Amino acid sequence: MLRIVFFGSSGDGSMVPLEAVSRAHRVIALVKPSRSQSWLRRTARSILWRTGMGTSAAMARWARIHDVPLLEATAGSDSELANELERLRPDVICVSAFPWLLGRDVLQTAGRAALNVHSSLLPRHRGANPLLWVYYHNDRRTGVTVHGMNERADAGAIFAQEAFDLPRGFPVDRLYAKKALLGGELLLRVLDQLASGEARSRPQEETLATYAPRVAHGTRLVPFSEWDAERVWHFLRGLCPRRLEPLCDRSERQVRYRSVLGYTTHDCDKAAGLIESTSFGWNLYCRDGSVQLGKSRRPDR
Repeated sequence: MLRIVFFGSSGDGSMVPLEAVSRAHRVIALVKPSRSQSWLRRTARSILWRTGMGTSAAMARWARIHDVPLLEATAGSDSELANELERLRPDVICVSAFPWLLGRDVLQTAGRAALNVHSSLLPRHRGANPLLWVYYHNDRRTGVTVHGMNERADAGAIFAQEAFDLPRGFPVDRLYAKKALLGGELLLRVLDQLASGEARSRPQEETLATYAPRVAHGTRLVPFSEWDAERVWHFLRGLCPRRLEPLCDRSERQVRYRSVLGYTTHDCDKAAGLIESTSFGWNLYCRDGSVQLGKSRRPDR
């Protein structure tokens, strides 16, 4: 049984792998991101969480239930946190859905390995927002990777990876949930292999690396004159309502669509990207057809 310090947040992308890991290994501390503040204040907040007097976030509840300290990191490189981890002496640092790269001072506190769960088939889509770019780049297959960590983003050796087909227009919320489950399974598998001395890794192929940066709210991404209607539909429907492409009608009024109903292919003599109002919502014209956008949210989302 390995001693684990787990870095994450309160979403399923962290909590599902955390639950998987804790079934077979000893989680000795959790680490969550925090705004910068004194170590004394951070310690006091940790005590409040563990006694049930602080936030009700999922990581805090988990820490209280399992009597595990909940630590806070103010950045990926945090000398006070590194000192606390040195005292705890973890065998493995596990990371899933944590917003910052960890610095060497933190990574070197792990006696055996530092592992990250990443929601893509590395080296494809390194970075903070892989799910967006899986849809943007029209990937027909996607998956999850567990890799060793260094000071570069998602560039460490691969310990485990599993791929699956991505259905067209598949909702991103369901993809996120599926990857959380798979990430937990792969992370537990790698930890078991580390414990038994059977873990193996392989370096990433740098020439195949692509990047998945964060995108500012309101950024237009779809090149309507280049993508066909089916690809536009896949991108918009997959991400709706989590991310909505900024769209405007002829009068430059913002189009607030809430669902992506379907698409049709046909000869199109209207400009790609043009939007016209209809009884159901809007028609969004593409180079070879149109995508139908709805005013109300679909019940299957």
